[in-house]
Amino acid sequence: MVYLPFDMVLFEILTRLNARSINRYKCVCRQWCDGLSSFEFFLLQSTYVENYLVRSYLILFLVYSL
Repeated sequence: MVYLPFDMVLFEILTRLNARSINRYKCVCRQWCDGLSSFEFFLLQSTYVENYLVRSYLILFLVYSL
């Protein structure tokens, strides 16, 4: 079995989830609960969501303006 470091999972996968899923994954283990409850994770997740929304709105604007 390959072990993935929590930081790798945190940065690459969990920051892309919505808040409901993140709260569900806090029950996996204590390390995940601590990581997902940290202020750093909150900042990473909110930054990703903001960037995602900006890109989505930009794409919609470009598509509908053509």
